[in-house]
Amino acid sequence: MQAKRALDSGVPEIDAQVLEPFIERASLVVDAIFGIGLSRDVTGVFASTIDALNVSKAPVVSLDAPSGLDCDRGVVRGHAVHADLTITFGVAKRGFFVNEGAKHIGRLRVVPIGLPLDLMKEEVSTHRLFTGKTARRLLPRRDSTSNKSKHGRAGLFGGSPGMGGALLLALHGASRVGAGYVIAVSHEDPRDLVSAVPQTLSLSTDDPELFEKGKFTSVGIGPGLGTDEQTLNLLRVLSERKFDPVVVDADALTVLAKNDVRVRRSWILTPHAGELSRLLGVPAKEIEADRFRYVEEAAKKFGCIVLLKGFRTVVSDGVRTVVVFSGNSALAKAGSGDVLTGMITGLLAQEMKPFSTACLGAFLHGRLADVWVKSGRDAISLEPPDLAEALPLLIRRIREGGDA
Repeated sequence: MQAKRALDSGVPEIDAQVLEPFIERASLVVDAIFGIGLSRDVTGVFASTIDALNVSKAPVVSLDAPSGLDCDRGVVRGHAVHADLTITFGVAKRGFFVNEGAKHIGRLRVVPIGLPLDLMKEEVSTHRLFTGKTARRLLPRRDSTSNKSKHGRAGLFGGSPGMGGALLLALHGASRVGAGYVIAVSHEDPRDLVSAVPQTLSLSTDDPELFEKGKFTSVGIGPGLGTDEQTLNLLRVLSERKFDPVVVDADALTVLAKNDVRVRRSWILTPHAGELSRLLGVPAKEIEADRFRYVEEAAKKFGCIVLLKGFRTVVSDGVRTVVVFSGNSALAKAGSGDVLTGMITGLLAQEMKPFSTACLGAFLHGRLADVWVKSGRDAISLEPPDLAEALPLLIRRIREGGDA
């Protein structure tokens, strides 16, 4: 409004050609063109000015938000400032941490400006950032007199012919996070399959005692399981017999998208954007452009916890939504998600709460990729087995308060 009144009073509008020489000679540029309420694409003089800022050699400090960034979705509205430092007021904006937001904010500083405490608490209670500090608090602990029976029985359903590797990756993930027993369940007898994981027990899906009470503390279903009627029947039995908690991934998500299965409140769905597209009937491109909206829609539709994988992973139960502050493109490889399924199932077996477990599993998974890159190795070289192998050291470092 002040800018409009100034223009109305006779102050001429300055075009980008006039500004560019000043920008080129500047030692520091303060960006305050647009705030957090931007609702349209940037065009005209504003677009050319932002482009000039982005090629300037001077450091750029953005106030509240980099101009041109949608602070709710983390997407660029045509043109957006690449800030070296963003000084935001009151609370960090959720769009800073997803999609393109992280590339535009540079370093982030949050400055208190006297916002009402009640308003701040309401915002923080619905949208949070999951960091190493929270992970440290949630990691399972065991005392010196502990034994395997106290740490749960994680059942992993998967490994159809030709897809055994997916199940093996999940088994390793569950074992490394501390499940007392890890049990492989497949349509065919998986004993030969799991010989590479000698501590693993094995069962066939046609075992008459498969669903006996106490057989599993937690279940992960989907990695390499197949998308046939058998998988559908397994999902229905798990629902009808009130198995809690259950992690639904991969092939089981595909089956769920095509069939009517009652999902229980404690279940965790772990789709990437393509899988969530099938679950919601929304194009994957739209989902990626508004990750918060669609993960919350899915959580409300299915009445459970939904973990939307990608950069960055977002977890929601329809009321609370968490951005997981870890991960990079090193995870963009087949099999990475199978390790995550195993990790979450293994943590759940230790009787952790499902929502916090989904967040913790995703954080550890992403941080493994971060450590891989920080160690000097290229992102393209990470293989899924590397994730489980690196877990012991990562967990120790987080537990001891180190910068993992």
